[in-house]
Amino acid sequence: MRIIGGAVCASAACLLAALAGCGAHEEAGRRAAPNSGQLKVLLRGIEDMPQGFSDRQRERWRPPFRAKDGDCRALFDAAAGRPPGRGLVAGAATTYEGDHLGESAAVGLAVYGEDAADGGLGRLERAMRGCRVAAAGGAGKGDRLRVSNLRIPDVGDGAEARRFRGRVGGYPYELHLVVAREGNALITLVHGGVTSPDVKGTEELARVLAGRVSTLEL
Repeated sequence: MRIIGGAVCASAACLLAALAGCGAHEEAGRRAAPNSGQLKVLLRGIEDMPQGFSDRQRERWRPPFRAKDGDCRALFDAAAGRPPGRGLVAGAATTYEGDHLGESAAVGLAVYGEDAADGGLGRLERAMRGCRVAAAGGAGKGDRLRVSNLRIPDVGDGAEARRFRGRVGGYPYELHLVVAREGNALITLVHGGVTSPDVKGTEELARVLAGRVSTLEL
């Protein structure tokens, strides 16, 4: 009986050690997940910034108005650093200056837990389908941008893009919005200004950002 008891104790000790080891591995996995500080560093000092953009950064983007439509608002919020929150692990946002008057490129970067990006991506995919006109709420508000498809191929693990065009503050205004996935990360890019933004510049910057995000352990 003592031998059996000793064997049971030994087995129990091994099981506890194994469980402790699993916990250590899980903890190591959690420590390895990117944090917001790492994402901010990733968005700084981009040496291969496309022509027409400066790597000089400003604060996160503020949309030109608060869209009354929930789908349009979700897209603008993601670019401004407020992505869908379910399963979110870390996020960062910044804005790069463009060469033209009033031109800027805003980036929202969100990293999700395993399989959780589908939820965030699904929300933004639905927003892409549902957002047809981005307009400010309230009487007398004239800010209004009509939405049309924009083709941005071969970016990350998949991307969708839209063109928003209309008037803001009484002036002509246009922006491009791209939502791209790279592993468990979602990149939301907005390129816009008073003058019409260059589609090629939008496309090149989206590719550069996806390439940098691909270096993360996701």
